[in-house]
Formats: sequence, C-alpha cells, structure tokens
Amino acid sequence: MILEQIDVMGFRGLSRLVLPLEQHNVLIGENAWGKSSLLDVLSLLLAPQQELYQFTPHDFYYPPGEQQSREQRLYATFTWCEEQGDVQSDRYQRYSSLWRKGDDRLQRIRLRFEGRLQANDRVTTRRQFIDSEGLPLLEGSACNERVKLLIQLHPVLRLRDARFSRRLPREAIAEAGERQFGELVSQISDLTSDVVSRPQNLTDSALQQGLGTLQQLLEHYFSWQQSVDDVPQKRAPHHHRASRLGWRHLAEINQLIVAADSRSRRLILLQMFAQLVQVRGVQQLAAQARPLLLLEDPETRLHPIMLAVAQELLAVLPLQQIATTNSGELLAQVPVEHVCRLVRDSGRVAAWRLGESGLSSEDARRIAFHIRLNRPSALFARCWLLVEGETEVWVMNELARQCNYHFAAEGIKVIEFAQSGLKPLLKFARRMGIEWHVLTDGDEAGKKYAATARSQISAEEHEANYLTQLPALDMEHFLYRQGFSAVYHRVARLPEGVPMNLRRVIAKAISHSSKPDLAIAVAEEAAVRGTEAIPPLLRKMFARVQWLARGKAD
Repeated sequence: MILEQIDVMGFRGLSRLVLPLEQHNVLIGENAWGKSSLLDVLSLLLAPQQELYQFTPHDFYYPPGEQQSREQRLYATFTWCEEQGDVQSDRYQRYSSLWRKGDDRLQRIRLRFEGRLQANDRVTTRRQFIDSEGLPLLEGSACNERVKLLIQLHPVLRLRDARFSRRLPREAIAEAGERQFGELVSQISDLTSDVVSRPQNLTDSALQQGLGTLQQLLEHYFSWQQSVDDVPQKRAPHHHRASRLGWRHLAEINQLIVAADSRSRRLILLQMFAQLVQVRGVQQLAAQARPLLLLEDPETRLHPIMLAVAQELLAVLPLQQIATTNSGELLAQVPVEHVCRLVRDSGRVAAWRLGESGLSSEDARRIAFHIRLNRPSALFARCWLLVEGETEVWVMNELARQCNYHFAAEGIKVIEFAQSGLKPLLKFARRMGIEWHVLTDGDEAGKKYAATARSQISAEEHEANYLTQLPALDMEHFLYRQGFSAVYHRVARLPEGVPMNLRRVIAKAISHSSKPDLAIAVAEEAAVRGTEAIPPLLRKMFARVQWLARGKAD
C-alpha cells in the first residue's frame, strides 16, 4: 500500500497542512513553508526505532515570535491506500478490521497521532486507528503493537547530506561493509547475467566501481540517529570512493535495470539498497518492508551530472519517495506531475499539484518542454507575467527595474507564451497555485490571447488584475507612440522629421537591428529620461503584478 495523505495540525512550524501524496513526490516552496517540520513528523513518528515516539513541549506550534501562544493540542494523521491485492495479502491480515472503503471503492487505513500539552509542560501522546469520520477503531496497547508492525512494513528512511548528521565511526561499519560488498557485487552479476551478449554488459571491475559509487552516494546522503559523537574519519577504501568512471558505470547499471524492466530485477535492486542502508547503521529492515524514502535536498554538494545519475537510480527503485529541493536542475529531470508546491497561507500551508486529472497529453508535452526543460526555475515563482515574445521579455524586466520593481526578488518570472500557447500555461499556473498576469498586443492575435485570458478569470476576480492589452498593434508601435520615436528613427538611420509612416520606420529599424535589440535601446533611453518616461500603462501593470506576487509571499 501507499501513503496517500498526511494531515498535520499544530506540529512545530506547521499550523495546518493537508498534503496529498503519490508514488513520487517532489516538494518545493519558500524557506518558511515548514519543510523541516514535515520531514520531522514523518521521520519521528514512522522511522524504524525501538520505541514509539513521545511528543515533547517543543513539538507544539506557536505563531512566530509568540511562544506564549503555544498550541495545547497537535495531531498528525496518516492515510494509506491499498494497491492491488493488498487487502487479501497475508502481510496485512492483522489489519483486516481496520480497512475502510472509500467512495472510489478503494480500501484505506488511517492512523492518528495526537499530543496534548498540559500543566507544567507535561505531554500526553495517544495513537488511534480511525475511520473516515475520525472515530476510533483501535487504541491503547493493542493499537501501539499494530503501529509498531505497520512501521516495520512501511518504515520511513530519511536521506540527507551526511554532513548534517551525527556520524558513526567508520571503523564500526567498515567490517560489515567489506563483508556485504561482495554479496552486492554478486547480486549485480545476477542482475546482468542474462544480457551477456549485449555489448554494454558490465565487467566485474565496472560492477564494483558502479556499486562503490552507489555506496558512496548513500554515505553522502544517509542520515541515521545515533548518540555517538563525531570522530575523525579514516579515508574510505579505494573502491568506495566515486571516480568519474564509477559514476559512469553506475549510470550503466541504471540503464540495464531500466531496459530489463522486470519485477524480479527491480526486487534485486531493492534488496541491494536495503543491504547498503543497513551497512550505514540502520536497524535491520523486515524482509517484507517497503520503505518510504525522504530525500532532503538531494542536490546538495552534487555536480549536475552526478545528480542526474542519482536521480535515475532513485527513479527505478520500486519505493514511494518524498523529495524536497530548491534545484531547477533536479526539477528539469522529474515529470511536472510529481511536483508539489507548498505555499504558506494565512493559518495553513497550502499544497498545490496537478492531481489525478492532470493535463491533456498535448498540454503536458507543451508544459514539459516550455517550463520543465527550458525554464524549471519558473516553478518556484510566485507570479508569472506572460508576454507574447522575446521583445517583451527583455523590455519588461528592464523597465520594471527602472521603476524599482525587482522581479527576481519578488518572485516574478517573465515568460513568453507564443511557442507553447497561452491556455496550457494558464491552466497549469492555476493548478499549481501560481498567480499570473497576461500582456497582449492589440492586433487580432492579441485579441484572441486576451479572450483566452478572460476565459480563465472567475466572476469574482477583476480583469484588470490579470490582463493588460496594448492600445497598439504590438510593443514596437506602442513604444513609438509613447515618446520613443527618436530611438526608432536613430536605429533606422532616418532623420527625425523624414516623411515616412510609422510602420515603415519600425520595419526599417528592425531590418538594421532586431526586435530584442530595439527593446534594449528603448530601455536604455528610458533609463536616461527617468521613471516618468515609462508609459503609465506599464507602470500600472508592474504594480498589479507585484501585488499578485506579494499575495503569495510568506
């Protein structure tokens, strides 16, 4: 089964969060969205450990700067949804009385952890299996035993940069690592034994190097909870140090696994991963365990090429995963359906993702190319200013800066939409909780774009906040009429008073330069003249866009 939803109230930095989950989840958001609190609630309550976690006074939420207003109650509810055959499976027989069927006819198990802060900082912790209405199905000692078993079956393993963890002495794990290393190489050999005839078949040496890199990758990330103080670290064995060749061989191992595409081979990979994790000092995982991986900022200290290899490896692991990231490089490698934006709102943290309905195949292809591959950092933006072409991208950023609107600092991204189409971008922005504003030309195409924008504005919203139309055919005609005609005459190499119509002057200027260069020339002229030279229509638009972005700020 899969962890389908997390519902948290009053835990540390989270006043309220309802987070829907899928098999692969990449969480992004600004620094204050509560990342550490979410990862803590998962790793503290569901990590494999001897005793179940007991809440402390430190766990109760309070508004920033108002510690005296600390909440007196917190809860965290986890909902698991069945996958095919789970309900009849022997491994879940002890939970037969706890399954509850939903409207979609799928069975679910819900587990709630509740904490209460009482006088003298005394804290009580209660665990209950509940139904869809929140009514208890099982509690007390019997519930605690089922919780322990559930954690054995679906433990949470937290992976992060090992620099932020307390370390075991390498001597304590070296012997186990050397002993199991040979077993892992043997398993990899089994994995590739039926592809000997393929030219890309790996040699034993290549297998060892690739596997050594895999182990180094886990050493780089894996965080374990120990009380042992840091000690000076000895240099790792040579085959455990990842070289450029090792990363290449690890990538080849990935490709073999992907190409094989069989359940048995993926299970071998899962077993290898489990053994390597245990080498790193984690409690022995149950034979039937299917861990949930928490990957905290996997891009840390990794070159983009190495990050790509690591991401490929994680993609083939048959495990549910939750990753957090601030990396556009990583976002460019994952489908947008996996991305979830977390935005701190008044009294809660809102979670935005495409969800089950997603996008049409055509819209998904356009978003993948235009945003994920070419502008992945746009997914972090609070607001998109959508413009028709490259000219507007150049001139909007520069003129806004001259008006003291700093788009980068405000989380505003200027994106041209002519290549991808406007409607897919608007639909995607709405679904992902990104505000938007559209700037269109005044020609026939611009009128169609404006109609598209209006179709996405609800009756309660004001059109002026989301749409600006130029009172001219295009940006060049608009700027010419707004006092910058001298720039176009100069670039066109024409005297100011020459008898020539506007359209021919602009065409001649473009023939001697280009539209983006003309936009830059206008921006430079505006900088000389001062803010008052910038058209009022654009200044009003900049103010609206900043207002939209600040509505999505912390």
